[in-house]
Amino acid sequence: MRQVKPLVMLILTLLLTSSLSGCIGLVASRELMEWTRGVPETDEKTQAYQFNHTFESTNLDTFFNPPPQEIEFDSEVKSIRIYFRVVMDFSEIGGIDTNNLTSTVRYVHARLWEPGADKNVDEPFWQENATSDRYPPQQRFYPPFEVGTWELEVEAQGYGLTTIVDQISFHDEFEVSVSVVRPCILFPERANEDDCVPV
Repeated sequence: MRQVKPLVMLILTLLLTSSLSGCIGLVASRELMEWTRGVPETDEKTQAYQFNHTFESTNLDTFFNPPPQEIEFDSEVKSIRIYFRVVMDFSEIGGIDTNNLTSTVRYVHARLWEPGADKNVDEPFWQENATSDRYPPQQRFYPPFEVGTWELEVEAQGYGLTTIVDQISFHDEFEVSVSVVRPCILFPERANEDDCVPV
């Protein structure tokens, strides 16, 4: 308890002298603040861009083609993660694969385009096309990436049917997600635990 008292007195003396001594006091105050502040840490900040849709029986428009999502890439992008999932019930009936019969009316086609790509002749950076249940593993890509505005687009067609018999009800659905990972700095004195300042 006796050791705490001299430390408190020292801090009070520094504060008092810094408030009374003009510019020199500002230097002492700044040094005191630097001394009490913790060390910042490097972390990652992830921003997700996604499309997900469930086809409902009440929706007569079975075609889903929203405007592309624009994703800004700069030189700080550390990696990108892409997740793709499609659920199409009854794509197999009694052991018979029916997706070849329905592939023109039930499909999901997702593409990620680099900046400046000509969509008529160029290949997309990434694409998936599904006409039945599809759960590929999440994919991860690393630099170098083209700096600029990338585009995530999806085109899909599916059906949904709700009946009083649960076993024959179905709703086609999908999810496409692109997560962009950048480095950031966590300061110990941040107000919000999730605040991570971009590098």
